[in-house]
Amino acid sequence: MSYILEASEHFKSKFKNFDKEPKSKLTFFIKTFQEGGFNSIDNVIIDGYKIRNKSSDDVPTDDPNWLEKVKYAQEHKLWHYHAGFYDLDCELKGYDISKAGDLTSQWVIHYQKLSENNINIVDVTPHPITELPSEDKLV
Repeated sequence: MSYILEASEHFKSKFKNFDKEPKSKLTFFIKTFQEGGFNSIDNVIIDGYKIRNKSSDDVPTDDPNWLEKVKYAQEHKLWHYHAGFYDLDCELKGYDISKAGDLTSQWVIHYQKLSENNINIVDVTPHPITELPSEDKLV
């Protein structure tokens, strides 16, 4: 089976400016998808913990723009994956163990899940996510 990984110009431009460690984490995400599609990135396990990968329509209900963000994320098929790097130290190979028992990080990769075999990486931003990637970053 073939896997299609696209990347927006915004992401490509941003990728160039990251240091070696963040680039290696982003490259890991890319290679993992290319080897097994969405199923692979959705099931990465490190030391017994799954890396958090989830739909971006899971917006906190106390957000004043909750419905608008949910609809926007659904319309654009937005997801985010915890990239595994921090600006500061962290517990486990670039991740912290969340209260839910999965791995989270300060930075997330925003992407569009176009199908199980096709994604478009659009941005990398700090977490928590307060704003979703704008439409101009999706191209």
